[in-house]
Amino acid sequence: MGPLPSLVEPATVANPYPVYRRLREEDPVHWDDELQTWVLARYEDIEAALNDRRLSSNRLKSLRNVSSPEVSETARQAIEATLSIWMLFLDPPEHTRLRSLANKVFTPRVVENLKRKIEGIVRELLTPALPAGRLDVIRDFAYPLPAIVIAEMLGVRRQDRELIKRWSGALATLLGSAVCEPSIAENGARSILEFRSYLRDLVDDRRRRPQQDLITAALKAEDQGNLLSHDELLANCVLLLSAGHETTTNLIGNGALALLRHPEQLQRLRAESGLIKTAVEELLRFDSPVQATGRLVTEDLELGGRTLRKGQAVLLLLGAANHDPARFPDPDRLDLARTPNHHGAFAFGPHYCLGAPLARLEAQIAIPALFATFPDLRLPTAEVEWHENFVLRGLKALPVSFSAAGTA
Repeated sequence: MGPLPSLVEPATVANPYPVYRRLREEDPVHWDDELQTWVLARYEDIEAALNDRRLSSNRLKSLRNVSSPEVSETARQAIEATLSIWMLFLDPPEHTRLRSLANKVFTPRVVENLKRKIEGIVRELLTPALPAGRLDVIRDFAYPLPAIVIAEMLGVRRQDRELIKRWSGALATLLGSAVCEPSIAENGARSILEFRSYLRDLVDDRRRRPQQDLITAALKAEDQGNLLSHDELLANCVLLLSAGHETTTNLIGNGALALLRHPEQLQRLRAESGLIKTAVEELLRFDSPVQATGRLVTEDLELGGRTLRKGQAVLLLLGAANHDPARFPDPDRLDLARTPNHHGAFAFGPHYCLGAPLARLEAQIAIPALFATFPDLRLPTAEVEWHENFVLRGLKALPVSFSAAGTA
């Protein structure tokens, strides 16, 4: 069959699914010399791994753009000082403590109460494009919508979202870029320091003038004994603001592209308004915004006939799990009514995505509104360009055209 293509080469990043298929079929527990990590590609193995205490989330040292010897010590220290106390990179009991605090301020009621606000922002973003006859779904809609929502939840000024975008983009590149070079870490470190400084000022303001936002709610938790340190508050606000929109942008963008490329499924969605919840689950599975996550082996273990040694890194391909035919019949077919659909787009286990309910709600509102506002939405070209990020899968742009208002 020949050697497996690199997971980080541009052709694989643009369309990883054929490579995932080969991994599942030929070497589902695969040692990747280039990335110096074990790679898991089967749903069963990945679900089990994400619930296995022998695989640690504390994996900063294995991140390509952090661990490179060419990265300056100053940049590495700035990165590790913040990322080392992200919930994303913690194990119990620290993860349990921070997650329980986040759950108290990120409740289902808080998310459900955002429905009308999200609908209003959607209208505000789409309506101005009606006379134009064209739109960049990413720039004009899929990016600003979740960025505005999470910023307003946390109490960040809407007009500062371009700053947040720049800092978050640098962090996304740091964590999952297919390119590995020292400038990525340097830019990431600089962005982290600027992000923290911005949030420090915001937190100080909320101490003086409490508001109805998540930062004020988190400050109450900080004040109740030693539940949350100031550094933990700042670091995890950086995480929420970054992850709170990058992945939802990709969900909306990837989902819109999938529907435009599968017109029969789009027509079905238009005809069956009640289909939207299962449709969003299928879009999450079909082209997942988060393609991979990582772990670090803390004690030797056997998996798929291989021995994973203590200290080795493990890359879990969520995108491959979501196309595993052992779990999903005809997995490369888009089926908006697919059920059951226990995909791994939000991971599994203790680190299941905190923002999953919000991402689902935003997509359930945004995607139907996009196609209802522009009934003849179409792709002017079949070619699209993906970010050079093998972990966070998203489009650089998604230009579309439609009949301008008054000309249809």
